Parts: sequence; structure tokens; C-alpha cells
Amino acid sequence: MAHGVVHRALDGYRFQISGNLDLTLPFTSVARFAVDGRIYELTSGDHGAAAAWTQDLDIRHFDDEFSVQGGTLRTTRVTHYDDRVGLEDHLLAVMWQGRHFSMFIPMYSAQATDAVRLFQLLKITEHSDGITVASRNPKRAGIAEPADVAKEIPGLGLLEITALTKTTARRLPAWSGARVPSGELFRDTLDDDTTYFLLATPSAMVTVLPHEAEHAVKVANRLGGLRVETVA
Repeated sequence: MAHGVVHRALDGYRFQISGNLDLTLPFTSVARFAVDGRIYELTSGDHGAAAAWTQDLDIRHFDDEFSVQGGTLRTTRVTHYDDRVGLEDHLLAVMWQGRHFSMFIPMYSAQATDAVRLFQLLKITEHSDGITVASRNPKRAGIAEPADVAKEIPGLGLLEITALTKTTARRLPAWSGARVPSGELFRDTLDDDTTYFLLATPSAMVTVLPHEAEHAVKVANRLGGLRVETVA
């Protein structure tokens, strides 16, 4: 088992996750950027995450390829059927691949030249622990929502981690949670009565969606040994 890992979110925050847990699975980070009045969802992760995305969209090859910001930008047009809403999506699948990490973006009503222009407004930097994205022109582009880091941990479930800031602190429940070694633990239910947990540490907020097979009480006990903090 790994006892400590550090993952970097797209907005630059770095999260150290530690505990007597299996922390070996990869992570992804999601951020929404507003660019010229439109919202784009950016997802970063290792090359395996990008490969899974292209597989989900049944992409066998990309039509266009460009050298951009120290990596390779690839695009292709995709018709994707969304089973959840019963509609077809016509999108431009965009993937930027660096040395160790990739980033992928669905763009609607777009051409390859639109993807190139998007990357002209965003600065992509690859680090040893993830990718960061910043605006080259604050008047035309900027982050619309704080980025998060998503990570599966066996025995716990899916973790979604954001930095604890004045903005994200508004998501905290109005009631007091249970005190645990790393902070304060809240338990609540989604609209479909699925149990989830919110762990608030001094510097991070962690939403935990337990796996269906995991018993909520066991997850709550294990969360007492999870530590998540932002690091420089």
C-alpha cells in the first residue's frame, strides 16, 4: 500500500493524500474555463485516462495533429450517443498529450482551428505531478469554477478534492460534523438517497462517494485515517 501521494489540480493546487490506504490508483482533475463567453470542461490525467476517454467515444484515430506548447494537440469529429438523455452529441474531441500527462476537452460546434485558438488563450504547463492551466489573456479567458482532483480509493470510494477557500467553504453544511483526526466529517444523502461524506480539513474539502458494495459505517470509520491537505 502507498502511504502518501501528491496530485496537482488544473488550477495549480497540490493535494497530499496520506493514510494506511491503497493510494496507487491514478487521478484526474477537472476544471471549467470561460473563454470568449463559452464554458469548456477540461480534464487532465495520465495517458491512460485519455485513452479511456477516447475509447468511450469510440475514437480509432484523430484527423488533425499539431505541435502545441511542448505537447501534441489532436482533434477529431465525433458523433456520440448519450444513453442518459437519449440524444446524439456532435462534438470535436480535443486531446493534448504531454510527456507524462494528457488533457482532453469536448468542444461543441467547433472545428480544429477553434481548438488551436483555444490553446492560444490558455497556457499549459506540465509538472511531475500533473498539469496546470492558466489564462494568457484574462479579458478573454479565465477559470469559471475551482478545479478538483478525483481519485478512486479501494475501501472508500470516489474522492473529489478541492482546496478549502472562501468560495468552496460555502458548500459546507450549516450543521456541525463529527470531529476526526484530520478535521470535520459530515454525512448526507443525495437525491436518490445514496449516502456520501464530506471531509473538511484545515486546507481541503473532500467529497467521498462510497462504492455501492461498501458499507457506509465502514467507510466512515476508514475516513478517520485519511489525511488530505494542500501543499506548496
